[in-house]
Amino acid sequence: MDLLTCQYTYRMQLTSAAGAYERVRQAIVAVELAPGTAISEVQLVDRFGLSRAAVRAALARLRTEGLVRAEPRRGHVIAPLTMRDVTEIYDLRLLLEPPAAGAAAGKMSRAELSRLRELCEPVPDLDDSASAQRFLRTNNAIHLSIAAAAGNRRTAAIVAQLLDDSERARLIALRAGAADHGVRAHEEHLELLAALGNGDGALATRLMSTAIGAFRDELTDALHTAALDVALPVVSTPGQVGR
Repeated sequence: MDLLTCQYTYRMQLTSAAGAYERVRQAIVAVELAPGTAISEVQLVDRFGLSRAAVRAALARLRTEGLVRAEPRRGHVIAPLTMRDVTEIYDLRLLLEPPAAGAAAGKMSRAELSRLRELCEPVPDLDDSASAQRFLRTNNAIHLSIAAAAGNRRTAAIVAQLLDDSERARLIALRAGAADHGVRAHEEHLELLAALGNGDGALATRLMSTAIGAFRDELTDALHTAALDVALPVVSTPGQVGR
């Protein structure tokens, strides 16, 4: 095999692996692959029409992101959502994002504010998968743009990671009715953008804090409700094993 052929083959493998990663990750985030579900390379190959090598590379990348776990005797498992995860993520968001919104007020260009307002339309329909995904992308774009405008690159990087880590939980909560199935969140976005455009840092800080706090509470309620029918683990105490 000559050098050009080798280079072409390598590029195709990278493209295939990247495509497999994006497709499997989308299925996890959209909860097509539910938290706690055991999956195998063969199942993903058959389900998504991907190559075995591409799936293997995708799973390796997803393991590093914490979306997939390797477990003994079960193979790969979609990482579960835990209350600890949600609490930690939203505690950090409440520490970082309201001050960032205050710092970003008056600093975002008219063109950027206009772009974000356009992304907000139309009102999301969470029964429509495409609309739900568009809403999540819009939400991320607004929060990331605000964090970037605040001027602290590390804050922006942390917020980006927190949004990635909580995407599945947010979609589950929205479908369960949080933020009035996204309608209230749509209104909150527009109010926040107006405050930013007007340079009202105090109002932007308050709106961001209220929105994140309210959604956190609704998200934890949704996860509590989902856990009500889950069987509790049986824990044996010393001396009781085998009784």
